[in-house]
Amino acid sequence: MNPDFLTLHNIFWGFVSSGLMIYSLICLLIYSQTRQQVFLYYGLYNLLLVIFLIKNSPLISQEWVQSYLDSRYYTFNWFIQVIYNSLLFFFYIEFLEMRKYFPRYSHWLSRFLKVLMIAALLWGVFAVIRGDQKLFSVFFNFGFIPIMTVLVISALWITAKIPNNLKYFIISGVIIYQIFAYTSLLMSYKILYSEIPIFYFYIGIIIESTIFMLGLGYKVKLLYTEKLLAQQLIIEEQKKLEELRNSQQIELERKLDEKIAELRTAIEQTEAEKVKSLSLAYDNEISQLRLDALRTQMNPHFIFNALNSIKAYLIDNNKEKAIYYLNKFAKLIRKILEGSRSESVTLAEEIETIQLYLSIENIRFNETMIPEFKIDPEIDLNSLRIPSLILQPFIENALWHGLMHKAGQKLITVDVCRENDIIYLSISDNGIGREKAAKLSESRTFKKGSLGIQLAKERLDYFNKKNNAGYSFFIEDIRAADGSSAGTKVTFRLQG
Repeated sequence: MNPDFLTLHNIFWGFVSSGLMIYSLICLLIYSQTRQQVFLYYGLYNLLLVIFLIKNSPLISQEWVQSYLDSRYYTFNWFIQVIYNSLLFFFYIEFLEMRKYFPRYSHWLSRFLKVLMIAALLWGVFAVIRGDQKLFSVFFNFGFIPIMTVLVISALWITAKIPNNLKYFIISGVIIYQIFAYTSLLMSYKILYSEIPIFYFYIGIIIESTIFMLGLGYKVKLLYTEKLLAQQLIIEEQKKLEELRNSQQIELERKLDEKIAELRTAIEQTEAEKVKSLSLAYDNEISQLRLDALRTQMNPHFIFNALNSIKAYLIDNNKEKAIYYLNKFAKLIRKILEGSRSESVTLAEEIETIQLYLSIENIRFNETMIPEFKIDPEIDLNSLRIPSLILQPFIENALWHGLMHKAGQKLITVDVCRENDIIYLSISDNGIGREKAAKLSESRTFKKGSLGIQLAKERLDYFNKKNNAGYSFFIEDIRAADGSSAGTKVTFRLQG
């Protein structure tokens, strides 16, 4: 080889190898901190490229290189190309988020590449055992290269359809690399002439790697921007929630002070009968204010756990689910706060609130709980009014005392139907039943479920007196054919 070309080759080799090693270390370091597979695949790809280029190192004697080229172990030279090219396709899939846009194609491509690598490994071992490196070179040149060419073309066609700017990094990097790689390959087979064909391979690698590293930097920027936006949304919603809670608390305290002052004035100025009447109204108002206060601070554990569940989606980079449940959570809290300002809501609004509540609680059930709503379409839900959040304690009981301890399918059903001009609303679950739930809660000092049901009964009595209504509810056990407990059912009787 011409000495000038030899010197130029050595410079190129050192530049490309050191650049690839730096890229590999950066990607593997980022992967160790973020566990993002896109950095793992690209880091391993660059590392294997460096290993592939070691045989061209000016630091290794030509006698050793020649003995390696003539040995059966030169099969490794072909095998490592199969592996790093396959890793490059795994990098494409993760980098472009192909599973989100083309799930079937991504699944097929991943399985095909795994099968291809296993087949290459087995064939490589066979070639080494036979001591014939040509066995694998024939597989590589007439099997692997045509397959990769088809995959590259199909991947570029799929990539062009992806609706984000990341695709331009892949398209430009792949095209440039393929041009230089095939040029180098043709020169190595003497189809085209060049003093050192590997030069073109070096150029293709360094340009491709630089473009992909720029693409990874751009992807990190996009991910960071999306996380900042999601965090900002959570912070803003929390601020709004805190402001609403504080304003409601102040308003409730003001109303309570006013009622106390009114009662004291009434005691001093009215007769015993009027005092008794005012006391009854006062007790009802105090009860309502107490329930309003409970609604504005509805189960702090529920709010804390719901926010933690949404935060977990953000940590897992599942931004779509995080934003989806964050919107549902914000809507639920807003409905709770709005409901605290009125004594009653329509049955349609109450059911919508319960649907939101169940969707948030289902996160903590790992989405194994199946909510079912059976609504008679002939019933006008907007014409019926009930106390706001009257159904929530029963739904919560069904979840945490019935379904939480149940193995297998967890089902909760809300049924609204009409029988003889009377409307019935039932809440049923296929949980462990009241008897087993009572045994599990015997050691608990504070029976939250019992308190919620008692408050619901008091509110329903007050609603009946004020609106001349006859609403009622009863609780019954659901029994299986053998007499064992198969769940619990709560039925509300509403006037038609």
